[in-house]
Amino acid sequence: MKLSMVLVPVFTMLSFSNLSLDHLNPYDIPHHINISWKTDPATSQSINWRTTELQKISYVEYCEATASPFFSNSVQRQKAESNAHTGDDATWNYHSVNLTGLSPNTQYSYRVGNGNFWSEWAEFKTATGKEEDFTFIYFGDVQRDIFSMGSRAVRQAVLQRPDAKFFLFGGDLVHRGGLNKENWNEFFPTGGWAFQNIPILATPGNHEHIVAKSGENMGQQWYYNFTFPENGPKGHDEETFYVDYNNIRVISLNMCRYKYAEDRKAILEWTEERLKEFKGDWVFITHHYAMHPSARNRKPGLRFPEFKALYEKYKVPVILTGHEHLYARGRIDDEFPVYVVSVAGPYQNAIQFQGWEERTGTSLQLFQEINVSQNEIHYVSKTILGEVYDEFRITKSENGEMKYTIGEDLPPQSLLPPDRFEERYKKELVDSWEEDLKNYLILHP
Repeated sequence: MKLSMVLVPVFTMLSFSNLSLDHLNPYDIPHHINISWKTDPATSQSINWRTTELQKISYVEYCEATASPFFSNSVQRQKAESNAHTGDDATWNYHSVNLTGLSPNTQYSYRVGNGNFWSEWAEFKTATGKEEDFTFIYFGDVQRDIFSMGSRAVRQAVLQRPDAKFFLFGGDLVHRGGLNKENWNEFFPTGGWAFQNIPILATPGNHEHIVAKSGENMGQQWYYNFTFPENGPKGHDEETFYVDYNNIRVISLNMCRYKYAEDRKAILEWTEERLKEFKGDWVFITHHYAMHPSARNRKPGLRFPEFKALYEKYKVPVILTGHEHLYARGRIDDEFPVYVVSVAGPYQNAIQFQGWEERTGTSLQLFQEINVSQNEIHYVSKTILGEVYDEFRITKSENGEMKYTIGEDLPPQSLLPPDRFEERYKKELVDSWEEDLKNYLILHP
């Protein structure tokens, strides 16, 4: 989306008071606030929020953060681009701003709103733009029972790693991407204030589309709720894109479009260019669909053979995916990449055991801490109790040779099928479960 760039210094003393919250509907205050990046994380910050239909004009007010509350004379104001959209519950105004010209490695305070209707002040910190150790958090599908159950993964991840530089969601943030009720109206309260302080990156899942089995017709809420880079193939803005955060490149691919030959070709060629040109330390690629189906009720087979070959050609270290509603980690026919499938929400599938998995799990809500340094990726998958479920490291020598090491003393794998297993799956899949599990455990005890 194109953003207004009018920047107006605020010279008058601002009133930081709001109307009393006692008599307000919570939706009267700007909400669904989240931050991300459209441009360089070291010098910019994108901000999105939603207001009622009546609040057609909205602003971001911001300044360098200070411990003192007396900072009104330092505040600058930028008008948002605002778009009205009628959803299943109401007509809302969606607002977005891309703040640019910020200083690297600097903390800023900001709020959003207009008139008497303002959010609380929150903080974000720009990237250093340099090589440094840092952590980001990866989530698989949240999708169902988002607020009641999915919130456990998001909030516990923040408690475990409050120093995380950003969240990365692997698609299916919601169940129906074109609906607010029980979907976007639950997703944003799930993260709450954390989404105002920690940037979000996300790749589209099939459930972000109006028809979940289609690779077309993304719900408009995707573009209104988030502001992501517009650096992908033509016509793929904010779906297929990349972000360079310090010494790593995160590439999001909307592989829901893979079934369309023209889109498939455009994404493949674009991805190779992004891999070829990158001179930093590590590349992470995320797309919603896993390379191999792992859920027991899915048709087996390699989904994206051309992309698998591309990943191996450029030795991409890690591919982060979801869709299967279970946990799986392993390699397919080559030393790299390491493929990860994970799930953050409560909807779980039984495992198919395709043969590529080195570790699996189900009936678990998980999040992944990914710790990055110049010469190492340290990956830790944790349950929402903070317990380590899986762990590996990828180290890189001075000549660029990578080494993959699995963590020691990992707990037993959680392999029991989920609730209502016999009701949800065909009889032959249920009857073959014990034998398949036995064969898997022979190789991966």
